[in-house]
Amino acid sequence: MTAKQRTNLLRITAAIVTYLIVTFLLYWAEADQEGSNIQSLPDAFWYTIVTLTTVGYGDYYPVSLGGRVVSLIFVLGSVGIIGYLISQLTNQISAYLEKKRLGLLGTNFEHHIIVIGWDKFGKQVVNEVVGSGKQVAIIVNDKSAVDLIHEAYSNKEVFVLYTDYSNLDAFTKANIQQAATVFINFPDDTEVLIYLLNLKKRYPDLNYVVSLNNPSLKETFASAGVRYVVSKTEIASRLVASYTFEPDVALMAESMMTTALEGEDYDLLEFYVNESNPYVGKDYVDSFIDLKLKHDVILVGINKKTNGSRVLMKNPSKGVTIEADDYLVMICSGASKQQIKKIFKATEGRVLDRGNTDEVK
Repeated sequence: MTAKQRTNLLRITAAIVTYLIVTFLLYWAEADQEGSNIQSLPDAFWYTIVTLTTVGYGDYYPVSLGGRVVSLIFVLGSVGIIGYLISQLTNQISAYLEKKRLGLLGTNFEHHIIVIGWDKFGKQVVNEVVGSGKQVAIIVNDKSAVDLIHEAYSNKEVFVLYTDYSNLDAFTKANIQQAATVFINFPDDTEVLIYLLNLKKRYPDLNYVVSLNNPSLKETFASAGVRYVVSKTEIASRLVASYTFEPDVALMAESMMTTALEGEDYDLLEFYVNESNPYVGKDYVDSFIDLKLKHDVILVGINKKTNGSRVLMKNPSKGVTIEADDYLVMICSGASKQQIKKIFKATEGRVLDRGNTDEVK
């Protein structure tokens, strides 16, 4: 118990004891007085409660000098008590709302994305993730960012936690143990690497993603256990190069990397294949044709789990069978995406398998 809590407890105890003493004094002063209607302890308690709550029915009142003196003391004291109780209640509500605003009450998000660090790039990443229907928990060490995040997103989409980045135990409030992926978003690559190593000691089984300014560090981060390492400069340079001689390809690639929200927007998506999926047991090429003809969806790849690893097969030939627990990669419009969600009975995206690796064929 903190010193403040002990002080409040003493104040409350003193107030209760004082209230009981005054009530007994009032009863003692009024019980034997002629014309008094406060003849029992329940009468005295009723009078003091009605007076304390400022209701003032007037059905009970003191008639003796002693009773009126006690009542006057009680009335004046009750003003202070009511003021104290209101201020304490206000402080408690304010403290609760402040803790909730800062994320100190925690969240029940599961299979969500954790973003550590907040800037313009982080906001762009969160916009895309939220646009795909995923929940995000953002961890920041700057209070000024908290209100900006709350204004930009709803509480159902985004949870924000204000804490020192070194306080790794506090990350449990963001339910980091149940997160699908952790994205470390610091501007300095060396800072990211040091932080990653410390974070992996505390939460070794999580999937980590980082974005780097220096592409030469990709192997270093991969050896440190990062699931996916993205180089900002590599992506930008490839797009720029593509724009110089294949502008339409660059436009398509850029469009595929954004979330399809409108009916005519296109997006490259990944959907889980559960046992009730209508394409389970069907050939990949036959499914490709069926999806294109019926739903205007282009199947471009399939992810299969083999010997503890997931293998991405890009545009495989005939003979590959779609099975439960696969993931299908496809190009969808905003309208066709909604159809696929209903048909597949699954949401967009993949919860990364902890401890497994991804390969590409």
